[in-house]
Amino acid sequence: MSLGPPIDEVFVIRSSRIWALLTFKLTQLIFPIRMTADPHGISLHQVSFWLTPWSRKDEHLPMTHVAEIELDRGLIWDAMRIESSGGIDPLLMPGLSKFHSGRFVAVLRVMMGKLA
Repeated sequence: MSLGPPIDEVFVIRSSRIWALLTFKLTQLIFPIRMTADPHGISLHQVSFWLTPWSRKDEHLPMTHVAEIELDRGLIWDAMRIESSGGIDPLLMPGLSKFHSGRFVAVLRVMMGKLA
C-alpha cells in the first residue's frame, strides 16, 4: 500500500542530433532541445551556448493556458509550436523526428481534452 500521491506520467521529446549535425548547430548537437509534458503543463529546456551549459532557457506553460498545438511537417524533420492563450512568445521546437513528434502531439491533445 502506497501512502504517497499518485505519480503523473511525464512525456519527453528531444530534438534530433542528426538534424543538429546537418544544420551545423553545435549547441543542439551536444545539448539537444528537450520538451517535457505532464498533466500540469509543458516545459521547454534549451541550452543557449555549448561552452556555457549552465546558461539555459527554461520555459513552462501550464496546461490550462495552452491554446494551440501546431505541428509543421517537413520532408525529413518536423517542428512544433505551442501557443499560449495570451498569444505572446510561443514554445518553438525544431528538428523533431517524424515518428516521435506525431506521437507527442497526440499525447498533448489527449491531455488537453481531459482538461476540457
